[in-house]
Amino acid sequence: MRTIGIGLIGWGFMGRAHTHALRSIPLFYPDIDFRVHLAHVCSRRIEKAREAAELMGYARYTDDYRALLADPEVEVVSICTPNDRHEEMAIAALEAGKHVYIDKPLAVTAESAARIAEAAKNAKGQTRMVFNNRYTPAVMRTKELVDEGRIGEVLSFQARYLHSGSIDPDKPIGWKQRSQGGVLLDLGSHALDLVTWLAGDPKRVFCRTRTLYPQRPTPEGGVESDLGEDHALMLLEMPNGALGTVEASKIATGANDDFTLEIRGTRGAIAWDGMEPSFIRFYDQTLPERPLGGLRGFTKIESVQRYPAPGGSFLPPKNAIGWDRGHIHCYYTFLDCIAHGRVPENSIADGAKLQRLMSRLMESNRLGEWVDAGE
Repeated sequence: MRTIGIGLIGWGFMGRAHTHALRSIPLFYPDIDFRVHLAHVCSRRIEKAREAAELMGYARYTDDYRALLADPEVEVVSICTPNDRHEEMAIAALEAGKHVYIDKPLAVTAESAARIAEAAKNAKGQTRMVFNNRYTPAVMRTKELVDEGRIGEVLSFQARYLHSGSIDPDKPIGWKQRSQGGVLLDLGSHALDLVTWLAGDPKRVFCRTRTLYPQRPTPEGGVESDLGEDHALMLLEMPNGALGTVEASKIATGANDDFTLEIRGTRGAIAWDGMEPSFIRFYDQTLPERPLGGLRGFTKIESVQRYPAPGGSFLPPKNAIGWDRGHIHCYYTFLDCIAHGRVPENSIADGAKLQRLMSRLMESNRLGEWVDAGE
């Protein structure tokens, strides 16, 4: 049986999420013909790297990512670092002949993302952007319904990804609130990915952003004034004239991890709520309208954990699904492609395309006007 060695760079929240997904693969996919080996972990603080190795079972640890890339047991590199480190590490990993699994967004700028994509195009390793929201049964079923023509031609859409963690002016900032981050790159990238994956690429875009406080305290006791945006509101016009809105916010009072999506077409509509990820709601416009209502109305489709084989045996399909399950399936399908010589979907090229769209939205915000969504 083939063993795929993993090297993970970055032991923060996403490093833990990736590791949890990797360790879960044998439980959720017991009959697969490859195994995962946690070969090497890297953190900029050696004590954190040692903690990761001891806690999660990585064979080796380091504070130098170049040592991890030189490890012959490492076949796949997970990049879970802050956005401004992605370019350096991803290109180095690709040049070292590794497969690359990289968290979104691909980079901080479209130019940086393009350089990573160029390196990936010329490399032998496969790549995947971590668009984990695509990998729950409810969203996978949504994609099927759209591709089958069940909603017809798209007329409108609304996507909202809302957090509330930046409301407190005295809360010390993290790296995502500095200029390399901002809510458009952090949460907006998820929402824009699903919208474009399901409804297609926009023709024109408009964006306005807001930074709630001009200054915030830093964990070191100082004050930071070069801050990313807390709120972004985007308008997208599609080639067929359809209009949609995308909103991303970290100052949405009362929100937790509230991600919702609605797509409405000539034949039907679909609504998904990430806080109720076991279900989607589907409206069939083709059903006849009758006195007292007939059968027309939103139908709740039970997607729960109904993954296609070999992913549906544990947990049982009837059990409610959690946020981490999409990450597990995202990583499993990537490794399955590597094990069997297939080209994975949503590669670094797709990440660069999304980065270009976010760059155009930022340009719209700067100019205060609609801009073409293309190059």
